[in-house]
Amino acid sequence: MKSITTLKEALEKIKQLKTTYYFKRESEHISIPDSVGRELSEDIVADYMSPAFDIAAMDGFAVYSEDVYPLKISGSVYAGDQRATIKRGEAMAIATGAMLPQGADAVLKIEDTEIRKHLLYGKSFKKWENVFREGSDYHAGDRIFEKNHHVMPQSAALLYSLGVEKVPVYKKIRAGIISTGTEIFNGMIKNTNSVLIQGFMKEMGCESTFAGTVPDDYDKTKKMLLDACEKYDVVFTTGGVSVGERDFVADVIEDTGKILFHKVAIRPGKPLAVGIVNDTPVFALPGKPTGAFTAIEMVVRSYFSETPRAMRVFLINEDVVLPEKSFEYVFFVKIAHNTTARSMGREMKLFDGEYKTAIISASPRSSVVDGYVITNRDITKGEQVNVYLFN
Repeated sequence: MKSITTLKEALEKIKQLKTTYYFKRESEHISIPDSVGRELSEDIVADYMSPAFDIAAMDGFAVYSEDVYPLKISGSVYAGDQRATIKRGEAMAIATGAMLPQGADAVLKIEDTEIRKHLLYGKSFKKWENVFREGSDYHAGDRIFEKNHHVMPQSAALLYSLGVEKVPVYKKIRAGIISTGTEIFNGMIKNTNSVLIQGFMKEMGCESTFAGTVPDDYDKTKKMLLDACEKYDVVFTTGGVSVGERDFVADVIEDTGKILFHKVAIRPGKPLAVGIVNDTPVFALPGKPTGAFTAIEMVVRSYFSETPRAMRVFLINEDVVLPEKSFEYVFFVKIAHNTTARSMGREMKLFDGEYKTAIISASPRSSVVDGYVITNRDITKGEQVNVYLFN
């Protein structure tokens, strides 16, 4: 009997898989707004210095650090004005963003000043105080972004300031989705998992295509999987990974490629299998809807995103009893009054007392919640728990 992979081991194997396969994609050049959420396929190097001149970082007065009070106020300068000049013993009113006048080397904050009879008095100050120095952001030749950088809105703004017109990015990951199961193939139950995966791929900024449904048949499953692994960057399958006589997916992966792991010590989501076929990562999800969602959330998501879920501490409003203590249990909760966490499963009367993951796994509704708790022990009502939030 094959051993069950721990959650930590599974995540490490996903990390290794990502290192090898995630960036094996062609690149393209797209507009700056469209680059947000994508990864750079090249380093970005600055062609010039920024800022190009010394700039006031505060509203106040441009001064020379070796002068002594009182100082004669010689005028004013604003952002967008041509560079002005001050003489020794003078100060010039200056607005944030304005070029520092020639002859000045500091900005005295307006709240640190006092004007008496057209003369300026104020606190002591140091050279270059409140000045955004020329070249302090970057110089020509500086590497501003490294290859593989995930472009954020603030990244896009900096790309624009660098003068980048078209951004080099990797093409979007193309995912193929295969649903297995005679009951789905015959239309006896709805194919909810394919919709789940398509939604997940969209959230990750990837493209997805539903490749089709295959009945519980080894040869048909093998053919569809091999075809999909020729067309897509990654392939998802749903169902057929448990221990039933007609669960063929893990066997097909092993016979046509390599299984990295099969069965993870999480509940729901235990039957997850991950492998490589024709140099293509394959994520074989459990067939039960919440089991599939949990496998994606706890393990597969880390292939596509390294951004952790936000976490907050809440009080649990019920006892939770685990059936076995050798698993990491994912306990889905809703937040009440921004202070307490309550089980969606109990609200739906899917369990009472003992956390019955076999039933929870089968319910698509049970994971439509605010977040989840990860635990490997019983939880007592009123206890503080870490809740990983979806929003």
